Amino acid sequence: MVQLIKKISVVIGLTLLSTLSYAQIAGYNVLLVHGFQFGDLSSQPSDAEVYERRLISDFWEQRAEGRLNWSSAERVEGKISQQIFEQAKRYSAQGTCALGCVVVLHSTGDQVMRHFLANQEEWLRNAGYEPLNIVATIDFGGAGGGTDFADLAVGVVTNESIPQWIKTTIGAFLKIDLSNANTESLGVVNDLTYSGARSIAPQPNHIPRLRFSGSGGNTNPLKVLLSGYSDGVVPASSSCAAASPAAIDSCSNSIGYSGKLTSKNGPSGLMYNHFPVLMSKHYGHGPLKEDNHKGTVTYVQNNFNVGFDVDFDTYRKKVPWWQFWRESGTFQLVSGSDSKSMSRLIYDTFNR
Repeated sequence: MVQLIKKISVVIGLTLLSTLSYAQIAGYNVLLVHGFQFGDLSSQPSDAEVYERRLISDFWEQRAEGRLNWSSAERVEGKISQQIFEQAKRYSAQGTCALGCVVVLHSTGDQVMRHFLANQEEWLRNAGYEPLNIVATIDFGGAGGGTDFADLAVGVVTNESIPQWIKTTIGAFLKIDLSNANTESLGVVNDLTYSGARSIAPQPNHIPRLRFSGSGGNTNPLKVLLSGYSDGVVPASSSCAAASPAAIDSCSNSIGYSGKLTSKNGPSGLMYNHFPVLMSKHYGHGPLKEDNHKGTVTYVQNNFNVGFDVDFDTYRKKVPWWQFWRESGTFQLVSGSDSKSMSRLIYDTFNR
């Protein structure tokens, strides 16, 4: 009877999918995975509250078939995995990803999804379900490589000699009182330290990870605490998927975040099957996933296939040295980025 119900669900799901192409990327259904939620550390949301949330952005919510939600008060290899697994079972039974899904994620959703992708086949098959057919992921400001803020927060609660003003400053950013906190109360922050983040599901995975990185976010005064360039929350070493957590100032060794062609301190190597695609000096951590135009966008890797074509239209322009009020040099930019948000550029390009 259970198998019959599953088969019926798949048939119904496939029928519905054929009528909902507007919510797809390159013909594949979209699942959303949100990022770190500061309020979870103090509110400790229930599973029911977690599953009902709509968190990434209105733009992507309107283009998604579902979401894999989780609580930031928990740990990636613990309760978070259980929450993701429960939702994945439902999408498997419904056949949501029978023809393939693209996952759109933000921030710590990168770490959560990496662990899920490494284990989902075993988890779902052991429970009698088919694994989700994930074609690729679109990673906005991916934090799976770790962030200095997590190292600072964990250091604050484990070191009694830390001055109170530092505890107050870091605690204000995390929206939690660190004066009496312990590591358990930090939840997923423990998994975002440089050493912690890179020790979770480090094995190679066959699913392509498309990376989109910003170096804006200059309104965050704590940005100076981050190693190298950052989007105000996540360092470039993480959002670009660098193989090492060493400080870098671009996703490329020859292109800056502005698009200028010049020598840069980029990654010495990349995580397996991770592809830095677009980056921009104009976008901070949050705006990457929003449909709000901030400025022009450049590309790092382009014109390749991951189950669909990654083929942004591009152009070059030169700014002469005598225009001293502008950054001079030769720039490579993405067509349309002077008026479209990064999110809309991605959606429109992958759906043409």
